[in-house]
Amino acid sequence: LNFSTAWSTNSVSICHSAGLSNVTRVEQSRRFLIKPKNGQSASEFSGDVKKLIECLHDSMTECVYQHPITSFTVETRPQPVFEVDILGKGRAALETANHELGLGFDSWDLDYYTSMFQRIKRNPTSVECFDLAQSNSEHSRHWFFRGRMVIDEQEQKETLFSLIMNTQQHSNQNNVIKFCDNSSGIRGMELQCIYPADPSEASPYETRCSVRHVIFTAETHNFPTGVAPFSGATTGTGGRIRDVQSAGRGGHVIAGTAGYCFGNLHIP
Repeated sequence: LNFSTAWSTNSVSICHSAGLSNVTRVEQSRRFLIKPKNGQSASEFSGDVKKLIECLHDSMTECVYQHPITSFTVETRPQPVFEVDILGKGRAALETANHELGLGFDSWDLDYYTSMFQRIKRNPTSVECFDLAQSNSEHSRHWFFRGRMVIDEQEQKETLFSLIMNTQQHSNQNNVIKFCDNSSGIRGMELQCIYPADPSEASPYETRCSVRHVIFTAETHNFPTGVAPFSGATTGTGGRIRDVQSAGRGGHVIAGTAGYCFGNLHIP
């Protein structure tokens, strides 16, 4: 109930197009009729039902209702903020929080944050632990990609990322952007483009010459989300817009395929 599904968004859009403007949410549900067999008692049967329900629904995107719901309104209560007692219990306290809050800290994270809060002589709150789990994730910081590499006890001069970037030193020097938020830009050409005569109002189009550089970007958002719960985020429109626009001012996505995007970019 915490978010509208993509299925609901499409259904509501259809309703509004048909003039049903009061419809704000439509959700799909399934109903199963489950009966005991062979004279099972209620207590025996309840255990089987629990196992069966776990097989019938996706716990990430669906909820189980014993009775039909009458409203989508949910009374939400904020989780209480609490301190993780690292000073008193050491790493074990952070391990417990990691498990209960689903933070995804690995052994290195647990050692590092335990040592850090012991050094500054205070306990972290549950909110701080959540923030550390998100802000310092591999996706956000690329720790491994830019990290030190030690092979056979010998530290390497280059990181994985620098090895990739160094290929630009031995190839065509036509880059206008190098590895900027999943995107790179190569020098384009002057093209005849169509612009509205006055972008602030409805106006005729006119042609003008402008230099258009070419962007290449790749993403791998494949995990399930509220926007695309079954297929995974698959980057989609939002990822396309973010990656292209963040590479510079005036980006335009002109074509896209799964995992790849080609676009144009104005660079003043």
